[in-house]
Amino acid sequence: MQSTKKILVCGSGVAGPTCAYWLHKYGYSTVIVEKAPALRDGGQNVDIKGAGQHVIDMMSLAEKIEAKNTQECGQKYLDAAGRVVAVLPKGALGSLTNDFEILRGDFAQVLFESTKDDCEYRFGRFITALEEKQDGISVTFDNGEVEDFELVICAEGIHSSTRDMVMAGQTRFRYLGAYMAFFKIPRRVEDDRWAYSVNGFGGTFITLRPGNETETTVLVTFLRRDPGMNGDTPAARKGLLRQALEGRGAIADRITANLHTVDDFYFGPMSQVQASTWSQGRIVLLGDAAFCPTPFTGAGTALALVAAYVLAGEIKRSDDHSQAFAVYERLVRPYVEASQSTLNPRRIRLMHPTSRCGINLTHLAQRLMASSAVQSQFRSNAAKRAQKIADDFHFADYS
Repeated sequence: MQSTKKILVCGSGVAGPTCAYWLHKYGYSTVIVEKAPALRDGGQNVDIKGAGQHVIDMMSLAEKIEAKNTQECGQKYLDAAGRVVAVLPKGALGSLTNDFEILRGDFAQVLFESTKDDCEYRFGRFITALEEKQDGISVTFDNGEVEDFELVICAEGIHSSTRDMVMAGQTRFRYLGAYMAFFKIPRRVEDDRWAYSVNGFGGTFITLRPGNETETTVLVTFLRRDPGMNGDTPAARKGLLRQALEGRGAIADRITANLHTVDDFYFGPMSQVQASTWSQGRIVLLGDAAFCPTPFTGAGTALALVAAYVLAGEIKRSDDHSQAFAVYERLVRPYVEASQSTLNPRRIRLMHPTSRCGINLTHLAQRLMASSAVQSQFRSNAAKRAQKIADDFHFADYS
């Protein structure tokens, strides 16, 4: 391998900088371009668990992540009157809360600080054209500059423009029958370090989680048959969310009362990205651009970390990029498909009851999940599943 080989990474979220970190370790020169004018500091809580935690340990980032931990204690389910239905402490089966709880923007900052001295970051830039050559790929940026690279790693988001430029028609969006919104609202004095979740009538599910000292993070999901309800402007999308939250209780009222203050606002269909292939020529997909499982699975960050590690390692291992990309996809795709399969439209409907009877049954299930007997049994089964995943996914040593 020649240390002068230069690789372009598109996207400064989780997958891109992680891959760049490992590529630098292996002697490559990397450039990371990001369409946003600066590092994005928004986003929801992300869980780093399982195989993803193993990658973090290999990168020696656990201590830095722990320093930015949200200190979330666990999850409490509430009824419409605000009474506690069930309590799932941190680490309990079914709980949102794991050992590594960090805001996505804080995690991106940790990765940025760990790579900024070894990788070149270019903010406010994006690709407008790509021309593949025999010995590389010529990239045209939005400012008109043209530059040659060995490879292009597309680690953009679910609506990646670079992916759509080169792989149009090869990506399927699997709609799961619900919409989701996430953003932040001002923190109240009474907000503590617990996550609070409530099922509302009409198939609405709301979760408030601790953010930083001044903000509380919000996740809202609600059933919707039609995936084409995006709204043309942020104001229109907020209006659609207000409609979904109308009459859904005190927590919903608190959210709608603060929507006018929200700047960093995501609203869209709950969809999974399923690409028929992850590479074409010298361009390869990584992270949400290739296989977004939806934030509702809690698996996206772990998938991004694992895939980035494997992709960088296979690029290092093989002089033939086509072979490296093929092995990367062969190793990671089963892991991705197993994660994506945990959600389907039927399960989403079960998690979003629409009637009083359905909500009462959901509360019963939540109480059972929190019981010591069920927790003990689930822990035993989960340990077996975790061991199977560990056995099935072998981390190669690329050093």
